[in-house]
Amino acid sequence: MNWKQAALGTLGALALLSAAACGGTTAPGGSTQSGQTGTDITVKDNPNTSVYQSFKLEKIDKLPNMRGVAWLSDDWIVSDKENTSMKPVTVEGQERYPHNLYMYDLAKGTDTPLKESEVSLSSPLVSPDGQYLFYREPEESTGKGFFLNLHNGESVNAGEEDGFVQEGAWLDNEHVIFPNMKGDLVSASIDGTTKVLVETGNFNVRSVRVSGSMIYYITGEDGQLNAYDTATGEVKQVLKSVEWVIPSNDGTRLAIVKKTADTKRALVLTDLEGNEKATLARGTQIFGTSWSGDDSKIAYTINSESDDEKGLFVSNTESAEQFQISADMDDISDPLAWSPEGNKILLSQAVLQNESYHFVTSVITISE
Repeated sequence: MNWKQAALGTLGALALLSAAACGGTTAPGGSTQSGQTGTDITVKDNPNTSVYQSFKLEKIDKLPNMRGVAWLSDDWIVSDKENTSMKPVTVEGQERYPHNLYMYDLAKGTDTPLKESEVSLSSPLVSPDGQYLFYREPEESTGKGFFLNLHNGESVNAGEEDGFVQEGAWLDNEHVIFPNMKGDLVSASIDGTTKVLVETGNFNVRSVRVSGSMIYYITGEDGQLNAYDTATGEVKQVLKSVEWVIPSNDGTRLAIVKKTADTKRALVLTDLEGNEKATLARGTQIFGTSWSGDDSKIAYTINSESDDEKGLFVSNTESAEQFQISADMDDISDPLAWSPEGNKILLSQAVLQNESYHFVTSVITISE
């Protein structure tokens, strides 16, 4: 079932969802933020004319006062924003409302609650079949996990294990994998049961990603990239000095952000053994890397001192051609997300305005 149908089917249960208690989200750094209109985004020309033959920027639609994080269909996204119908709390002399989870209709410009609560929710992950949402109730950078059934509005506690906000991935349609506070990789089921899959022996575990039967994760200060085979139970070490790993959707390649010096990073494509095939980008920091559904494109952001070398980029994964979309989109709040059709990118930013941060979501449409 596609997600437009699923989203529309959910509308009949929204009265139940509105009555359920459990919502909100935190901004980078762990502080709850309010939402107001962000600053304008300037689209700057890319001097590389050959790139323009491959990609074209059609438009950028800005959605103030929300943090868009995932696609439900080409018309619906999952977002979080303030719920002003809830009682605010006073933090550092300011009243702040919890952030709740919503379903936003891009065509109509309307949103509908998925989960409402007096507490904040964060880091929603949509299951591959679009039936469930995994989210956390954060306390600073960690929190308990929950599964939300998107059709009946019921939530189930994903075990007693705390996990880091924004760490975790769907293992299949019924299980999420995430590192606990000991560094073990824990599998949580939609029925609330959990089990430890890997005892890593290292509390510093991050960038957990799933590709077929393989679970990739990074451990330690040296950035050791590891691969766990769920079919055989074997663990192998792939590379060091890795900061992020993002497997392709077809499971044949890895996009790796590696540290090449104290203030230098590179985005490279490798095979499954870590052998480099192409370098797509270099910069001070590279974040948000995301493959399009057909693996023909990768979107990412670069932090750099030069306007020509920073911002939001898209690269062709076969030719390695690079297209700069905007130099002003270098600081983002969440990993980028491609629409199911592969022609739109979802991006959220925390914009400083009036001495506080406010989320702004951009929907970027490109063509080839």
